[in-house]
Amino acid sequence: MSSESLHGWLVCLLAAVVAAPLVASAAVWSGIASKSPRTPAVAAMIVSLLASHSMTYLWNLGSGEAIEFGDRLGGGSFVCIDGITVVLMPYVSLVQLAIVLVAPNRFLDTSATVRILLAASATFALFSTAHPLAMGVLWIATALPTWISTRNTPGGQPAARVFAIAILPAIVCLAVGTLLMVADPPWAAGSGPVGASGGWLVAVAVLIRKGIVPFHSWYPALFSGAPLSTALSATMPQVASYTAVRLLIGHADGVATELVVLSQLALVTAVYGGALALVQRDLRSLIGTLAMSQSAMVLAGLAGTLPMELNGAFCVWISSGLALTGIGLAAWALESRAGPLSIQTPQGRFRDSPALAGFFLLFGLATIGLPGTLSFVADDLIVSGSLDEQLHAGLLVIAATVLSGIAVMRGWFMIFGGPAAVDGPRHMILPRERIALTVVLATLFVLGLFPAPLVRSLERTAEQLLATP
Repeated sequence: MSSESLHGWLVCLLAAVVAAPLVASAAVWSGIASKSPRTPAVAAMIVSLLASHSMTYLWNLGSGEAIEFGDRLGGGSFVCIDGITVVLMPYVSLVQLAIVLVAPNRFLDTSATVRILLAASATFALFSTAHPLAMGVLWIATALPTWISTRNTPGGQPAARVFAIAILPAIVCLAVGTLLMVADPPWAAGSGPVGASGGWLVAVAVLIRKGIVPFHSWYPALFSGAPLSTALSATMPQVASYTAVRLLIGHADGVATELVVLSQLALVTAVYGGALALVQRDLRSLIGTLAMSQSAMVLAGLAGTLPMELNGAFCVWISSGLALTGIGLAAWALESRAGPLSIQTPQGRFRDSPALAGFFLLFGLATIGLPGTLSFVADDLIVSGSLDEQLHAGLLVIAATVLSGIAVMRGWFMIFGGPAAVDGPRHMILPRERIALTVVLATLFVLGLFPAPLVRSLERTAEQLLATP
């Protein structure tokens, strides 16, 4: 296949990934699929998943050079297809597909489905651009459905308020920061204080949207007050990490100083989030603090100067996202049957839902490096890279993993352990829930047992980002 033909196919497939959720949202909104909004949503996510996997396959046939289209401004093109895009697109597609499959019917009405699909399309578009101003616009497009969905949830107004208070300053900082960086690009040699000021504003925006200490309160609040579909869609893609990769890596002097500072705060957040998870009183708060801790470890690895450390950050990005999505969806499926779940006393839910108990345990162990899963490979890469660079960073990553592991096991025993009511109801797992959770879990194990293609692809991407031969 010629280079021009390959580029054309990649652009067409990218258009299909972004457009499929938009077409499905139009069909749902127009009333064509008003009786079953889930059907077009699932179909759209399957199309996006297949198209994104095709992008990955075709990309690996090429030379590995970035494919860029459209106006170039401030170090990035309007459409950018590179190693990051082709790895993260299938991951985001799978997360979104699992969400629309597992979501209970009462949380998937017409309006909610349209918001999920629009947010998914905006996320896909964000992951396909390196243009600073386009990323600013898409930050708004991805945040707005989250806020609307949280506000419209009964009892979700406080969480929506906390989310808005956090995200509005982040969007302002990103907008002003990118304008300053465009005016005085730090990607070029000889950039001055204007570009440096813009870089720090972008760093603050990333800090807030990642839920890094001291701006972490919105993260567990969102998981507690919003539908889990909204919380997972807003946090698992990690749009702030993507923004940091595009805007704070590849400066004229290497990795931006701002990103190094962010990585140190992220390490503290990872340990703090793991410690917070130990003392939570309900299942949703446990998931929110675990997500905060795991998300922070990704940002900690992105400041690495070794390809191995950056590679580990990308692997943690994917592995923790899939594992936390699995935990969240298993918890949501159980909550839809039993109501809000406390983890202060044993609930005895194993007899009620043994299949969900199994999925919850396996996904929980996958977040902390279960051998055979991608997280085992990811933890090895990021810890090895951290220990080579900074001893304290490696030790903090290990501490965060240990705390998260204790919190996961405490949550599992409190939810599924304890005496069960002899005459209690039995809630069998639904076929669509079983399919979604099995596919996500199988992906973690396949990538963990055969990690070489993914690791090699990410290694090449890390070397290109760091300009390392």
